[in-house]
Amino acid sequence: MAMPTKQTESAPSFLQVYTQVRRDRMKHSFLRQISACVDWRGIRTLLNKKYTKTQNATGNPAYDALMMFKILLLQTWYGLSDYEVEERINDSLLFSEFPLLDMGLPAPDHSTICRFRAELTRLGIMDKLLRELNKQFKKHGISRIDQGAIVDASIVDSPHAPDGSILIKVADDREDLRTEEEQAQEQAYQYELKSRKPGVDTEARWVRKGRHYRYGYKKHVLTDGQGLVESIITTPANCADTVVLPELIEKAELTQGVSVLADKGYCSKKNSACLLERGLIDGIMLKAQKGMKLTERQRELNNGISKIHCLIERTFGSIRRWFSGGRCRYRGLERTHTQNILEAMAYNLKRMPRLLVLQSTQ
Repeated sequence: MAMPTKQTESAPSFLQVYTQVRRDRMKHSFLRQISACVDWRGIRTLLNKKYTKTQNATGNPAYDALMMFKILLLQTWYGLSDYEVEERINDSLLFSEFPLLDMGLPAPDHSTICRFRAELTRLGIMDKLLRELNKQFKKHGISRIDQGAIVDASIVDSPHAPDGSILIKVADDREDLRTEEEQAQEQAYQYELKSRKPGVDTEARWVRKGRHYRYGYKKHVLTDGQGLVESIITTPANCADTVVLPELIEKAELTQGVSVLADKGYCSKKNSACLLERGLIDGIMLKAQKGMKLTERQRELNNGISKIHCLIERTFGSIRRWFSGGRCRYRGLERTHTQNILEAMAYNLKRMPRLLVLQSTQ
């Protein structure tokens, strides 16, 4: 079925008129609220600039890029597979209305949705899409990134882990203290997995968190003071938290004078120097050195930081609870990064209507 590459204003179809009463009853739905809150023009411009496909495999006009992007959001909000979201759009008035799909036309099939997501991954524009979407929060005055930033990391487990015993030295979650020889053994182990076990996600890595061994990736996240995600970096799970902080701050484009809060895992001279060089306020929790305890004042400072830093844990917990996050849907680092960005955008948007209401009452 041919589809226009751009949405056009036209007279309502018979189906739209016939279902108007039912659609009016849904005016307070979450999807209707998001449509009313968000100006999609910036997202559309970015998508159309990068995603230049105008024809599908059969030569018909390609689906509208913004419509396909909204379908990916629907998929993330409701935890649907490519097959399931296609079925829901064909079955649901709201699911058809949100991406502005004409009621008389079928939804893009599952393979089209999959190819669109893969193309966004290949183009490498997911971070730009998150940045563009976050402009909406600044426009409405509900972003608090100018008042402070919070940094932390969370492991995303891969279901495609190797079976059997772990025969290599595994890096700790906070810091990789392995020798070069032990790291070389890990590389040989991963190469063997790639050649002998094709079902394993060989871009993921083992990491030890406490007494547990986990296989997958790690998303390093920077949020504002209320937990809205500003930037994400995805790495293999064995990447130490402390080494990613400079890149994460650069990606978030923080202005001078903003405080950056982080837990003890980020405490290092290099990170403190990085914050000082960029004119940012060092809010990293202090870590006791060997043979030296923290002073009472330092412990009080850590407690004060901890009370604010815990807000980012709410972000991680909400993504896991609302969108079944914390587990890889796809194989590979780049695909997992796309998933992490989509979950971050879905989380920010889900909180948007309530934040706007709270702002209006102040």
